[in-house]
Amino acid sequence: MSTTTPPPPANPHGNVAPPPAPAPSNDVTLTIDGQSVTVPKGTNVLEAARTLGLDIPAFCYHPGLPIVAQCRQCLVSVEKNPKLQPSCQQVCGDGMVVHTTDKQSALARQQQLEFTLLNHPVDCPICDKAGECTLQKLYFEHDNADSRVDVPKVHKAKAVDLGPTVVLDQERCILCSRCIRTCDLVSGQHQLDFANRGDHEILTTAPGEQLDNPYSLNTVDVCPVGALTAKDFRFTMRAWELEATPSVCNGCATGCNIEIHHKHGRAWRLVPRHNAKVNDY
Repeated sequence: MSTTTPPPPANPHGNVAPPPAPAPSNDVTLTIDGQSVTVPKGTNVLEAARTLGLDIPAFCYHPGLPIVAQCRQCLVSVEKNPKLQPSCQQVCGDGMVVHTTDKQSALARQQQLEFTLLNHPVDCPICDKAGECTLQKLYFEHDNADSRVDVPKVHKAKAVDLGPTVVLDQERCILCSRCIRTCDLVSGQHQLDFANRGDHEILTTAPGEQLDNPYSLNTVDVCPVGALTAKDFRFTMRAWELEATPSVCNGCATGCNIEIHHKHGRAWRLVPRHNAKVNDY
């Protein structure tokens, strides 16, 4: 016996009801440097580029912190947009076309890097962050050129005692605010702040505060340069001489993931290890 499919129900006016609208997509597709990528809505261009293996340089951006877009090191070109955009803050749109290696973007990032280095001591050989410093990496990748400025650098305080665990070198600080946001967001205590303006702006403790919250050493981990150092590790061992072993912190029952950095059977420092299900960053 043959069967026939009944016609769709008619509305009161006798017209056939239209098919249901497709569910809205939660993804957007864009093109970055000629490569197509599909990401969830709300993803920024910098993270979308990373899924393609494209590393857009940045100082102030950290995936676990609020976005401030203040270092301007991640500028990119977006077609139909007259100005360069910070890729950490630019949300991906469907059909968007982004260029990260075009002449305009590359020149802007190189000029911003030169500006960041203007008063930086560039003392990599004696800096504790040498070998794992974002500024050092970008400096060598871009041009490794001497400064074109022949006036004396602005000098700031060295070895500033911020609290029981952390020391600050104000000359190395690039004012990215990662440490400030870490204290505000992770510990919920506003213990660090900026003071002064222009090339005399410095990182310092907030009025009446010292850096003594339980997560204070996380500021050392998020610092992209050698401005913040841990008292128990500074000047003890070069980063590239250490081996890393994944482990779990035994400080409490949370089970935060860490890496043990060790050499010759001795542990020299513990650093956070990303685990979104336990301790995030």
